[in-house]
Amino acid sequence: MILSKTTLYRILPLVFALVIIFAVVISDPPAYWWDREDAFVAYAPEPAPPPANPITDTMFSSRWDYGMYCNFADMVIEPEDPGPRALLTGLPIEEEYLDRRPVAVVINNLHRALPQSGITSADIIYEVLTEGDVSRLVGIFQSEIPDKIGPVRSARVSFLDFAFNHDALFVHHGRSPYADTHIRNTRITNLDGMSLGQVFWRDRNYPYWHTNSGQRPLEHSSYTGWGHIVPHLDSRSIRDYVNDNPAYGLNFGTVQDFPGAGIANTVVVPFSVPYTRTFIFDAETGVYLVENRDGAVLDADTRQQAAVTNILIQITTKRVTGALGQRTIGTVGTGDGFLVVGGYYRPVRWEKDSHTSPMRWYTMDGEPLMLAPGRTWICVFQTTGTVRFY
Repeated sequence: MILSKTTLYRILPLVFALVIIFAVVISDPPAYWWDREDAFVAYAPEPAPPPANPITDTMFSSRWDYGMYCNFADMVIEPEDPGPRALLTGLPIEEEYLDRRPVAVVINNLHRALPQSGITSADIIYEVLTEGDVSRLVGIFQSEIPDKIGPVRSARVSFLDFAFNHDALFVHHGRSPYADTHIRNTRITNLDGMSLGQVFWRDRNYPYWHTNSGQRPLEHSSYTGWGHIVPHLDSRSIRDYVNDNPAYGLNFGTVQDFPGAGIANTVVVPFSVPYTRTFIFDAETGVYLVENRDGAVLDADTRQQAAVTNILIQITTKRVTGALGQRTIGTVGTGDGFLVVGGYYRPVRWEKDSHTSPMRWYTMDGEPLMLAPGRTWICVFQTTGTVRFY
C-alpha cells in the first residue's frame, strides 16, 4: 500500500512522539510510580541492633534495680564527640586547653568569706578540715580558669599534696610554718599573694544578694584570676603545660558494676557542726547540688549553684600539731573511701606513694576506678567521723 504525502504528514508526528516516550522510559525507569515502591523497599537500611546495655533514661532516673543490684555500667553513654577530652573531667575540651597546666587555688571557706568566686568553674574541689572546726577548699582549674577566683587563703601541707596530685601550679596567700618548710623542700611552683601583688588584688565588696553585708574583712578579700596569672608565668618562663602523665588526671568512662551499692540521694559529710557539707542528687540532670549550712552554695559572680557529677570521700587520719589547732592530714599511704555517683555510693580504695606523687583511686577489687565524665568534689574526711547517706 502506498501512502499519499498528505497521510504521511499526518502520521509522522505521532511516530516521533511514540519514539520519544519509549526512550525516556528506557533511560529512567525508577522515575515512574510502578517502580518507586519496590526501589524504596530494596534500599531500606536494616534496623540497628539494640545496645548490649540499653539505656532508657539519660538522666539516671530509672536505671536501677532498687535494693538489689546497681548496674553502674549503664551510667555512662559513650560520647559521640570524637574530639579531645579534658584530663580532669573527661568532658570535651578545646584543643588549645588540652595540655594547659592546672592551677590549684586555696579558697577561703569561712562563713564571713562567702560567697566564693569561681567555685562553679573548678574541675575538682578538695575540701578538708583545717584549723578548729573550719574547712578550707582547694580548687583545681584547667578546663575553665576564670578571671576571678577567691577569696584566696594561706597554704597548709596537705594543700600542696592536692596540687601535686595533678601537676598543678600552687596559688595561695600566705602559709603556715609547716607549709613554708614543705614548699621549700618540695620546690613546688607556687604563687604567693604575700609577695606577688601583680597576681592578686583586693575586693572587699559582698554581692548585693548575699546575707553577708558591709565590707569583707581584709583577710577575706584576696583574689586572683587567669588574666593576672598568665603574665606572671610568661615573665618568669614558668612551665604552663601539664607533664605527659595520665596519672595526673582521673579515669573517666563506664563506672564499674557494684552489687552492694547503697542509695545516696543525699550525702552529708560533717567536717564539724558548723561546717557540714551536703550534696543533693538531682535526678533530672544527674549531678549533685552542693549545699552548706545556709543552703545552696552559689558562685559570687554567676550566682549559679555549685554542682558535681562525682563525689569522692577519702577517709584518712587527722591530728592536731600546731599551736593554733592546725592539723596534719594523712595524705600519704593507703586507705578506704567512697565513690558517690548517679544516686548511689560504693566503697573504694585510695593510694598515694609520697607527698609529690599523684593520688590513685581503685575499686575494692584493685582495678583503676572509673568516674562518670563531669566535675568532682573530694572530701578528705577524718576517720573519727561518719558520712551519712540517704
